[in-house]
Amino acid sequence: MGLDAVVYTNRKHLNLGQDEQFAQCDPERGEVYFENDEPSRKHRVELTAAEYRLGNIAAISALREEAIRLIGSDSVIVQKVLYSGTHSGDAIPLESLPALSAELDSIIKAGKHSPEFARLINCLQNLIHAANAEGNPIVFV
Repeated sequence: MGLDAVVYTNRKHLNLGQDEQFAQCDPERGEVYFENDEPSRKHRVELTAAEYRLGNIAAISALREEAIRLIGSDSVIVQKVLYSGTHSGDAIPLESLPALSAELDSIIKAGKHSPEFARLINCLQNLIHAANAEGNPIVFV
């Protein structure tokens, strides 16, 4: 068990060809999916703009403790990302991304974080970039 995060490719950015007519879209997550397994397998890679394993339950707990020490328990990182090692189905909406990005910048400038936290920062920055480019939220799966 652990925590993964994904940004789905915006439907407008997909070239699904003849499969377009079968594509469904979850309006909250921005996820394009198919009821049929064949087009799902065919387009699987292009349906996600970014995807990262943030860590297993123990790693997320350790990162949460480090984040609390670095920026406090009321931070977006703690409240929306690291509050649990298994919060699948949650999302960070586009309007929360500037606050998350500002917190990451603050931690980077402080420079007193572990290599594991540096990896988390990199993953989150890439997810933020993809979310902004695609117009879709960061979704935890």
